[in-house]
Amino acid sequence: MNKMAVWENLKSYGTEFLEISTSDMLSRVNSTVISMENDSPYKIDYTIELNDWFTKNLLIEIPNTGKSLYLETNSDRQWFDQKGSEITELYGAIDIDISCTPFTNSLPINRTKWILNEPQIFKMVFITIPELTFKKVEQIYTLIEEGNDNRVFHYKSGSFESMIKVNRDGLVINYPKLFKRKY
Repeated sequence: MNKMAVWENLKSYGTEFLEISTSDMLSRVNSTVISMENDSPYKIDYTIELNDWFTKNLLIEIPNTGKSLYLETNSDRQWFDQKGSEITELYGAIDIDISCTPFTNSLPINRTKWILNEPQIFKMVFITIPELTFKKVEQIYTLIEEGNDNRVFHYKSGSFESMIKVNRDGLVINYPKLFKRKY
C-alpha cells in the first residue's frame, strides 16, 4: 500500500513531497523537503523505516551542505549512530521529531490508543534542520476532538503549544502557522 502527501511550509517558504510504502508491518517513508531556513535554501531528503509506526532507523541528507545524519533504534529504546555506537543521551526516547516536517507527528498519533482529553507523554529525539543536531525532549499529545474523517490534538513541547488536525490516516492536515496539507 502506498500513500502520498504534500505539505506547504507556512512559517518560511517551503514544501514537502512524501511517499509511504507499506508491506505487512514494515513501512518505508521517503520524503524531500524544500525549505528556506535562516534566509538560505535547503533541499532535505529523509528516509525512515518503520515497524508498526515505531522508528527502526532514519537517514537525513542535505545535499547542498554535504551534511547527513543516520540514527537507528531498537526495542530497548537504545539509539545508535551510523557506526553502531550507542548514543546514551537518547536512551529511553521512543521516536523522532524532525523540525522541518509535520510527518513525524504521525508516529505517536498512529501507534497510540487514544482516549478523549487524556494526555499522553512521549520522549522523542528532536532533530533540528539544517544543523542536524538532536536531543531528547518530552512531548505531550492530547486528543481533544474526534470526527469521522479527522482528529484534533493539542500538542505541547517545552513552552511551545499548538493544535494539530490530522486525517483518518493520522497525517497532518493543518498545523497552524507551520504546515498545511495540500495533497
